[in-house]
Amino acid sequence: MSIGFKVLAWSRYRAVLSGLLIAVVQATAFATPVTLNLKDADINALVTSISEITGKNFIVDPRVKGRVSLISAKPMNEDEIYDVFLALLAVHGYAAIPGDKVIKIVPAAGAKQENIPTVDRGGAIEEDQSVTRVIELQNISAAQLVPILRPLIPPQGHLAAYAPTNVLVVSDTAGNVERIATIVARVDLASSEEVEIVPLRHASATDVVRVVNTLEQGKSQAATAQGGAAGATPPRLAADERTNSVLLSGDTKDRLRLRTLITHLDTPLEGGGDTQVIYLRYAKAVDLVPVLQGVSQNLDEEGRTTLQGQQGQSPAPVTSQGQGGRSDVNIQADEATNALVVTASPEVIRSLRSVIAQLDVRRAQVLVEAAIAEISAEKTAELGVQWVVDGTQGGNLVGLTNFTLGQSLAGIASTAAAIDAG
Repeated sequence: MSIGFKVLAWSRYRAVLSGLLIAVVQATAFATPVTLNLKDADINALVTSISEITGKNFIVDPRVKGRVSLISAKPMNEDEIYDVFLALLAVHGYAAIPGDKVIKIVPAAGAKQENIPTVDRGGAIEEDQSVTRVIELQNISAAQLVPILRPLIPPQGHLAAYAPTNVLVVSDTAGNVERIATIVARVDLASSEEVEIVPLRHASATDVVRVVNTLEQGKSQAATAQGGAAGATPPRLAADERTNSVLLSGDTKDRLRLRTLITHLDTPLEGGGDTQVIYLRYAKAVDLVPVLQGVSQNLDEEGRTTLQGQQGQSPAPVTSQGQGGRSDVNIQADEATNALVVTASPEVIRSLRSVIAQLDVRRAQVLVEAAIAEISAEKTAELGVQWVVDGTQGGNLVGLTNFTLGQSLAGIASTAAAIDAG
């Protein structure tokens, strides 16, 4: 008896609820905004009412069940009611998949496998509508963004990167997909890393790069030891010895910081010069000293002309002191080690090193081999063969030879005859 009463009560409740929904439909039919309030309404009955209000056709998956509540404080038109309906479905784990003529209402977990629409940027679509969007990236790798964006995608959503075209494929509600696209647009910015050339006047580019790299490596190791995470790509430096310049590559702030440091390092020495020993391999140090003195004097003239031209002054005559050309350039040769001792500013030393490298080369050589032999009359007389034959002893013949290595054959023959006679 109690069970029948409950069934009867539930039937009456549904009848009353349907009457309320029909009243809403009738009010909306006259294009009058409606304030929609529901409490524990059957979701299938709500789908029926929304179909009547919007004129849309729905196919409800059998797994779509449950009761919903909706509280509205102001009247809504037809489009607003449909947006609220989609939001209500999303809250309860369902999704509306639009088709050509009908809209399928299915569990949101399987919505990404349905024929959901693919939208582009700025497409006009309801915020809680399930959609798929392909987001193109121009400056960063799509695969690198997947771990960052994954926590923003619900379990029923989908996020993947396609490396060949560097795109992200996102499937979720239109509102969340648009939020992901906004985040990607702010992250996918053109890199500020550029290559900058810093010419040096006094310091050596190789030495400056070595010092700055040591400083940067120590800074990076200190940050790692303190548990700091690896930040952006560290700046990179390279030395161009030909132009004595430092090449900087990195972020704008890093390049500004390093350029300031390099400028402070590129200052002239207080002593006015530097001393270096340059060893030669092929050329003679003594022979190169006059040549290098002339080169240093020419460098002095060019430097004065350039400096005065920048200051708007007429070039002044150059005066040299001694054989060294410039008063602050001293070139000496050490014959014992075949080396040059050069005292000058770093800029002049670099120029002189370039000249020395081109002069200190192997000379072309020809190998000649000769054999010298001496022939005299005395030595020639010692060469030859002497023959002696003795036939005085019947049929016995005695023959002797001598290669002029001692006494002559005459003496040997007489000795042999005496031996035979006796």
